[in-house]
Amino acid sequence: MRLKEIAILTNIKGLGSANMLKIINYCKSKNIETLQQLAEIDLTKIVNKKLADSIYTYLDTNIQNLYNNIELTLKKYAQNGIGCISIADEKYPTILRESTNPPVLLYYKGNINLLTNDCIATIGTRENTLIGEKITTKTVEFLVENNFTIVSGLAKGIDEISHKTTLQQNGKTIAVLPLIDKIYPASNKQLAQDIVDNGGLLISEMKPNSNFHSSQLVKRDRIQSGLSKAVFVFETSINGGSMHATNDSLKLNRPVFTPDIYSLNYEYQQLKQIEGIKHLIDTKKSIAYTSNSYDSIITILSKTNQQKSLF
Repeated sequence: MRLKEIAILTNIKGLGSANMLKIINYCKSKNIETLQQLAEIDLTKIVNKKLADSIYTYLDTNIQNLYNNIELTLKKYAQNGIGCISIADEKYPTILRESTNPPVLLYYKGNINLLTNDCIATIGTRENTLIGEKITTKTVEFLVENNFTIVSGLAKGIDEISHKTTLQQNGKTIAVLPLIDKIYPASNKQLAQDIVDNGGLLISEMKPNSNFHSSQLVKRDRIQSGLSKAVFVFETSINGGSMHATNDSLKLNRPVFTPDIYSLNYEYQQLKQIEGIKHLIDTKKSIAYTSNSYDSIITILSKTNQQKSLF
Protein backbone atom coordinates (compact mmCIF):
# COMPACT_ATOMS: atom_id res chain seq x y z
CA MET A 1 0.00 0.00 0.00
CA ARG A 2 1.13 3.52 -0.79
CA LEU A 3 1.16 6.64 1.35
CA LYS A 4 -2.25 7.75 0.03
CA GLU A 5 -4.04 4.54 0.99
CA ILE A 6 -2.47 4.44 4.43
CA ALA A 7 -3.22 8.12 5.06
CA ILE A 8 -6.86 7.60 4.08
CA LEU A 9 -7.24 4.61 6.40
CA THR A 10 -5.86 6.54 9.37
CA ASN A 11 -8.99 8.70 9.19
CA ILE A 12 -11.12 5.74 10.28
CA LYS A 13 -12.19 6.11 13.89
CA GLY A 14 -10.95 3.28 16.11
CA LEU A 15 -8.31 2.08 13.66
CA GLY A 16 -5.09 2.42 15.65
CA SER A 17 -1.50 1.86 14.61
CA ALA A 18 -1.40 -1.79 15.76
CA ASN A 19 -4.34 -2.79 13.56
CA MET A 20 -3.07 -0.58 10.76
CA LEU A 21 0.16 -2.58 10.79
CA LYS A 22 -1.82 -5.82 10.57
CA ILE A 23 -3.68 -4.51 7.53
CA ILE A 24 -0.53 -3.20 5.86
CA ASN A 25 1.32 -6.48 6.39
CA TYR A 26 -1.63 -8.52 5.13
CA CYS A 27 -1.99 -6.35 2.03
CA LYS A 28 1.72 -6.68 1.35
CA SER A 29 1.55 -10.48 1.56
CA LYS A 30 -1.50 -10.61 -0.76
CA ASN A 31 -0.34 -7.89 -3.20
CA ILE A 32 -3.29 -5.70 -2.31
CA GLU A 33 -2.50 -2.13 -3.31
CA THR A 34 -5.76 -0.18 -3.64
CA LEU A 35 -8.68 0.67 -1.38
CA GLN A 36 -11.04 -0.98 -3.85
CA GLN A 37 -9.16 -4.26 -3.45
CA LEU A 38 -9.20 -3.86 0.32
CA ALA A 39 -12.97 -3.33 0.34
CA GLU A 40 -13.47 -6.64 -1.45
CA ILE A 41 -11.63 -8.95 0.95
CA ASP A 42 -12.74 -10.54 4.24
CA LEU A 43 -11.32 -8.08 6.76
CA THR A 44 -12.34 -10.28 9.70
CA LYS A 45 -9.26 -12.35 8.85
CA ILE A 46 -7.21 -9.35 9.98
CA VAL A 47 -9.21 -7.39 12.57
CA ASN A 48 -12.32 -7.96 14.72
CA LYS A 49 -15.77 -7.77 13.13
CA LYS A 50 -16.69 -4.40 14.66
CA LEU A 51 -13.61 -2.74 13.24
CA ALA A 52 -14.00 -4.56 9.94
CA ASP A 53 -17.54 -3.21 9.64
CA SER A 54 -16.29 0.30 10.36
CA ILE A 55 -13.75 -0.02 7.56
CA TYR A 56 -16.36 -1.36 5.13
CA THR A 57 -18.68 1.52 6.01
CA TYR A 58 -15.94 4.08 5.50
CA LEU A 59 -14.97 2.60 2.13
CA ASP A 60 -18.61 2.20 1.03
CA THR A 61 -18.56 5.58 -0.65
CA ASN A 62 -16.99 7.18 -3.68
CA ILE A 63 -13.46 5.88 -3.24
CA GLN A 64 -12.18 8.28 -5.87
CA ASN A 65 -13.34 11.15 -3.66
CA LEU A 66 -11.26 9.74 -0.82
CA TYR A 67 -8.21 9.77 -3.08
CA ASN A 68 -8.95 13.29 -4.31
CA ASN A 69 -9.38 14.59 -0.76
CA ILE A 70 -6.16 13.07 0.54
CA GLU A 71 -4.22 14.45 -2.43
CA LEU A 72 -5.53 17.93 -1.65
CA THR A 73 -4.74 17.48 2.03
CA LEU A 74 -1.14 16.35 1.42
CA LYS A 75 -0.65 19.19 -1.06
CA LYS A 76 -1.87 21.67 1.54
CA TYR A 77 0.54 20.24 4.10
CA ALA A 78 3.37 20.59 1.59
CA GLN A 79 2.49 24.24 1.02
CA ASN A 80 3.07 24.75 4.75
CA GLY A 81 6.42 22.98 4.64
CA ILE A 82 5.10 19.70 6.07
CA GLY A 83 5.94 16.38 4.45
CA CYS A 84 4.65 12.89 5.21
CA ILE A 85 6.06 9.39 4.86
CA SER A 86 4.49 6.03 5.67
CA ILE A 87 5.94 2.90 7.21
CA ALA A 88 5.95 1.39 3.70
CA ASP A 89 8.18 4.19 2.40
CA GLU A 90 11.87 3.54 1.68
CA LYS A 91 12.73 6.68 3.65
CA TYR A 92 11.07 5.31 6.78
CA PRO A 93 13.88 4.42 9.22
CA THR A 94 14.50 0.70 9.55
CA ILE A 95 15.36 0.96 13.23
CA LEU A 96 11.99 2.57 13.98
CA ARG A 97 10.11 0.09 11.81
CA GLU A 98 11.65 -2.66 13.93
CA SER A 99 10.59 -1.07 17.23
CA THR A 100 7.51 -1.71 19.34
CA ASN A 101 4.31 -0.24 17.88
CA PRO A 102 5.95 1.97 15.24
CA PRO A 103 3.85 4.87 13.90
CA VAL A 104 2.44 4.14 10.46
CA LEU A 105 2.77 7.77 9.39
CA LEU A 106 5.38 10.40 10.19
CA TYR A 107 4.79 14.07 9.46
CA TYR A 108 7.93 16.15 9.21
CA LYS A 109 9.63 19.48 8.61
CA GLY A 110 13.27 19.68 7.64
CA ASN A 111 15.88 17.16 6.54
CA ILE A 112 14.11 13.80 6.27
CA ASN A 113 17.42 12.10 5.37
CA LEU A 114 18.49 12.33 9.02
CA LEU A 115 16.21 9.39 9.77
CA THR A 116 18.79 7.06 8.22
CA ASN A 117 21.61 8.36 10.47
CA ASP A 118 22.88 6.66 13.62
CA CYS A 119 20.70 8.29 16.27
CA ILE A 120 21.04 8.57 20.04
CA ALA A 121 18.20 9.75 22.29
CA THR A 122 19.17 12.20 25.05
CA ILE A 123 16.41 12.80 27.56
CA GLY A 124 15.68 13.96 31.08
CA THR A 125 13.73 16.19 33.41
CA ARG A 126 12.37 19.64 32.61
CA GLU A 127 13.67 20.78 36.00
CA ASN A 128 17.34 20.03 35.54
CA THR A 129 20.14 21.07 37.88
CA LEU A 130 23.32 22.89 36.89
CA ILE A 131 25.21 19.62 37.32
CA GLY A 132 22.72 17.92 35.01
CA GLU A 133 23.18 20.67 32.44
CA LYS A 134 26.96 20.28 32.57
CA ILE A 135 26.81 16.49 32.16
CA THR A 136 24.28 16.75 29.33
CA THR A 137 26.33 19.34 27.48
CA LYS A 138 29.58 17.41 27.77
CA THR A 139 27.97 14.09 26.76
CA VAL A 140 26.13 15.56 23.78
CA GLU A 141 29.35 17.22 22.60
CA PHE A 142 31.05 13.82 22.75
CA LEU A 143 28.23 12.13 20.81
CA VAL A 144 28.19 14.82 18.13
CA GLU A 145 31.97 14.55 17.76
CA ASN A 146 31.41 10.86 17.02
CA ASN A 147 28.86 11.65 14.29
CA PHE A 148 25.71 10.64 16.11
CA THR A 149 22.46 12.47 15.39
CA ILE A 150 20.84 13.63 18.63
CA VAL A 151 17.16 12.80 19.18
CA SER A 152 15.15 14.57 21.86
CA GLY A 153 11.70 15.97 22.55
CA LEU A 154 12.11 19.78 22.47
CA ALA A 155 10.84 20.03 26.06
CA LYS A 156 12.32 22.49 28.51
CA GLY A 157 15.30 21.34 30.53
CA ILE A 158 17.44 18.43 29.35
CA ASP A 159 15.80 18.18 25.90
CA GLU A 160 16.35 21.86 25.22
CA ILE A 161 19.98 21.66 26.36
CA SER A 162 20.54 18.64 24.10
CA HIS A 163 19.19 20.35 20.98
CA LYS A 164 21.00 23.64 21.63
CA THR A 165 24.31 21.94 22.37
CA THR A 166 24.03 19.95 19.15
CA LEU A 167 23.43 23.10 17.11
CA GLN A 168 26.33 24.87 18.81
CA GLN A 169 28.57 21.96 17.81
CA ASN A 170 27.30 22.05 14.21
CA GLY A 171 25.72 18.65 14.70
CA LYS A 172 22.39 17.28 13.49
CA THR A 173 19.37 16.88 15.73
CA ILE A 174 15.85 15.49 15.47
CA ALA A 175 13.02 16.80 17.65
CA VAL A 176 10.15 14.38 18.18
CA LEU A 177 7.02 16.45 18.79
CA PRO A 178 3.46 15.85 19.99
CA LEU A 179 2.25 18.00 17.05
CA ILE A 180 4.14 19.06 13.94
CA ASP A 181 2.30 22.35 13.41
CA LYS A 182 1.89 23.55 17.01
CA ILE A 183 5.19 23.71 18.84
CA TYR A 184 5.00 22.56 22.46
CA PRO A 185 6.12 24.28 24.58
CA ALA A 186 5.55 27.54 22.72
CA SER A 187 8.68 28.98 24.35
CA ASN A 188 10.76 26.66 22.14
CA LYS A 189 9.19 27.76 18.87
CA GLN A 190 12.37 29.59 17.86
CA LEU A 191 14.49 26.57 18.79
CA ALA A 192 12.33 24.41 16.53
CA GLN A 193 12.91 26.85 13.68
CA ASP A 194 16.65 26.93 14.40
CA ILE A 195 16.74 23.13 14.16
CA VAL A 196 15.12 23.18 10.71
CA ASP A 197 17.24 26.12 9.51
CA ASN A 198 20.42 24.25 10.47
CA GLY A 199 19.68 21.02 8.64
CA GLY A 200 17.78 19.33 11.45
CA LEU A 201 14.39 17.64 11.52
CA LEU A 202 11.05 17.90 13.31
CA ILE A 203 8.76 14.85 13.29
CA SER A 204 5.40 13.81 14.73
CA GLU A 205 2.96 10.97 14.19
CA MET A 206 -0.02 13.29 14.70
CA LYS A 207 -1.54 14.81 11.59
CA PRO A 208 -1.57 18.63 11.32
CA ASN A 209 -4.53 20.45 12.87
CA SER A 210 -4.89 17.83 15.62
CA ASN A 211 -5.67 18.95 19.16
CA PHE A 212 -3.00 18.67 21.82
CA HIS A 213 -3.43 16.05 24.58
CA SER A 214 -0.90 15.26 27.29
CA SER A 215 -1.09 11.56 26.32
CA GLN A 216 0.70 12.50 23.09
CA LEU A 217 3.83 13.19 25.15
CA VAL A 218 3.95 9.56 26.28
CA LYS A 219 3.31 8.30 22.74
CA ARG A 220 6.08 10.60 21.52
CA ASP A 221 8.55 8.99 23.93
CA ARG A 222 8.39 5.59 22.21
CA ILE A 223 9.39 7.22 18.92
CA GLN A 224 12.47 8.77 20.53
CA SER A 225 13.67 5.40 21.81
CA GLY A 226 12.52 3.59 18.67
CA LEU A 227 14.66 5.81 16.45
CA SER A 228 17.76 5.45 18.57
CA LYS A 229 20.54 2.93 19.03
CA ALA A 230 20.65 3.89 22.71
CA VAL A 231 19.11 6.25 25.25
CA PHE A 232 21.05 8.56 27.55
CA VAL A 233 19.04 9.63 30.60
CA PHE A 234 20.68 12.48 32.52
CA GLU A 235 18.26 13.40 35.31
CA THR A 236 14.78 12.09 36.10
CA SER A 237 12.56 11.38 39.07
CA ILE A 238 11.39 7.81 39.63
CA ASN A 239 8.06 8.61 37.94
CA GLY A 240 9.39 11.11 35.42
CA GLY A 241 8.24 11.08 31.82
CA SER A 242 11.75 10.11 30.71
CA MET A 243 11.17 6.67 32.18
CA HIS A 244 8.73 5.88 29.33
CA ALA A 245 11.41 6.18 26.66
CA THR A 246 13.87 4.43 28.96
CA ASN A 247 11.59 1.43 29.46
CA ASP A 248 10.84 1.25 25.74
CA SER A 249 14.57 1.14 24.98
CA LEU A 250 15.05 -1.68 27.49
CA LYS A 251 12.23 -3.67 25.88
CA LEU A 252 14.05 -3.34 22.57
CA ASN A 253 17.31 -4.56 24.16
CA ARG A 254 18.98 -1.27 23.35
CA PRO A 255 21.40 0.12 25.92
CA VAL A 256 20.45 2.81 28.42
CA PHE A 257 23.23 5.02 29.75
CA THR A 258 23.08 7.13 32.89
CA PRO A 259 25.70 9.31 34.57
CA ASP A 260 27.50 7.55 37.40
CA ILE A 261 25.89 9.73 40.06
CA TYR A 262 27.58 7.70 42.83
CA SER A 263 30.86 9.29 41.76
CA LEU A 264 29.38 12.73 42.47
CA ASN A 265 28.80 14.51 45.78
CA TYR A 266 26.40 13.11 48.35
CA GLU A 267 24.09 16.14 48.36
CA TYR A 268 23.50 15.78 44.63
CA GLN A 269 22.63 12.10 45.05
CA GLN A 270 19.74 13.03 47.38
CA LEU A 271 17.89 15.22 44.88
CA LYS A 272 14.51 14.22 43.47
CA GLN A 273 15.84 14.66 39.94
CA ILE A 274 18.27 11.81 40.61
CA GLU A 275 15.85 9.22 42.02
CA GLY A 276 15.17 7.64 38.63
CA ILE A 277 18.87 7.51 37.79
CA LYS A 278 19.68 5.76 41.08
CA HIS A 279 16.90 3.23 40.41
CA LEU A 280 18.22 2.42 36.94
CA ILE A 281 21.75 1.96 38.23
CA ASP A 282 20.74 -0.01 41.35
CA THR A 283 18.57 -2.41 39.34
CA LYS A 284 21.33 -2.80 36.74
CA LYS A 285 19.05 -1.55 33.97
CA SER A 286 21.45 1.16 32.90
CA ILE A 287 25.14 1.47 32.17
CA ALA A 288 26.62 4.06 34.51
CA TYR A 289 29.35 6.15 32.91
CA THR A 290 31.77 9.02 33.46
CA SER A 291 33.88 10.95 30.98
CA ASN A 292 36.50 8.24 31.44
CA SER A 293 34.03 5.73 29.94
CA TYR A 294 33.70 7.35 26.52
CA ASP A 295 35.78 4.76 24.66
CA SER A 296 33.73 1.89 26.09
CA ILE A 297 30.50 3.69 25.17
CA ILE A 298 31.58 3.78 21.51
CA THR A 299 32.43 0.09 21.67
CA ILE A 300 28.99 -0.75 23.09
CA LEU A 301 27.18 1.40 20.53
CA SER A 302 29.07 -0.22 17.67
CA LYS A 303 27.79 -3.62 18.81
CA THR A 304 24.18 -2.59 19.30
CA ASN A 305 22.00 -4.96 17.30
CA GLN A 306 18.54 -4.30 15.90
CA GLN A 307 15.62 -6.60 16.47
CA LYS A 308 13.80 -8.64 13.84
CA SER A 309 11.49 -6.52 11.74
CA LEU A 310 7.80 -6.39 12.60
CA PHE A 311 7.00 -5.14 9.10
